[in-house]
Amino acid sequence: MPASVKDVAALAGVSSSTVSNYLNHPHVLGESSAARVRDAIERLGYVPNESARQLRAGSSKALALILLDAWLPYFHELSRGVEDVAREEGWSLFFSNSNRDAGIERRNIDMFEAHRVQGIVIYPLEDVVPRLEQLADRGIRSVVVGPIPDSPTVGSVLFDDRGGGRLAGEHLLSIGRRRILFLGSPSVSQSNDRLRGLRDAVIGSDAAVDVLDVPHLTTEDGLEVAERILALPAAERPDAIFAANDMVAIGVMTQLLRHGIRVPEEIALVGFDDVAQAHQSVVPLTSVRQPGYEIGRAAGGALIRQLSDPTAELPAPTPFAAELVIRESTVGR
Repeated sequence: MPASVKDVAALAGVSSSTVSNYLNHPHVLGESSAARVRDAIERLGYVPNESARQLRAGSSKALALILLDAWLPYFHELSRGVEDVAREEGWSLFFSNSNRDAGIERRNIDMFEAHRVQGIVIYPLEDVVPRLEQLADRGIRSVVVGPIPDSPTVGSVLFDDRGGGRLAGEHLLSIGRRRILFLGSPSVSQSNDRLRGLRDAVIGSDAAVDVLDVPHLTTEDGLEVAERILALPAAERPDAIFAANDMVAIGVMTQLLRHGIRVPEEIALVGFDDVAQAHQSVVPLTSVRQPGYEIGRAAGGALIRQLSDPTAELPAPTPFAAELVIRESTVGR
């Protein structure tokens, strides 16, 4: 059995309350008592039960991060940003993945409420603000990564998804593309904003935009979508594809190249996020850069500031600006 506080107290020849003071209020102990407790802890290999201590206190020095789709590289970067700022500020961080399932998302929120975390950062699938406002009434604060309705108690960190879609569309028009296919997930607001930006760009031009629902935006989805494109007569295929993330764009590209379709000569490709795989692909991928790590740090920092002063008015979020990184998948070598 692991050593207990009572074991440490017995070996050190002090009371259990003295050991508790050593762990939680060391400044109140004299050097002699502190030295005896420290020596006993080292000899017994005692590890404090932090979870039990926090449970008795009714709160925890813990935050939670709920990701939309943890398997996508963009969310790796975002989670690193949240984790780094939490660690720097002395907070523990727990992770969960909603896997683009609204039911799982709701259960994840319930789970972290039950575990008494102090705050939540979430990249949501659906409108979770009413639920998060309930949590705020119970002392659990939240920051959403993405657009939300105005709320006095739920913060947000934004990226200019619509501006990114507009940049992608303007670029494709500038290289002469007129049959543009958008690949995205209509159930996610960020994906819809990217499509809205693309449509903004083509207003007044002779270009046409078609939309194909790709629910999970994985590389495998891209491979499957490319098969459907290849089944079309050559004259009916798009001459450009704008994907709502890089991984589905890379999947499309891979399948097109396998079947002898030239990229970008026959079909130009633009992705979104600018993850590492974008510049590592066989034909380096043009992509709208979304700085996942920096967004994660901003979300984690905003949450910790809320917790440090829960009565402060939430600042209006300033969106991260979009940037188009042009590579060979649209302009060739």
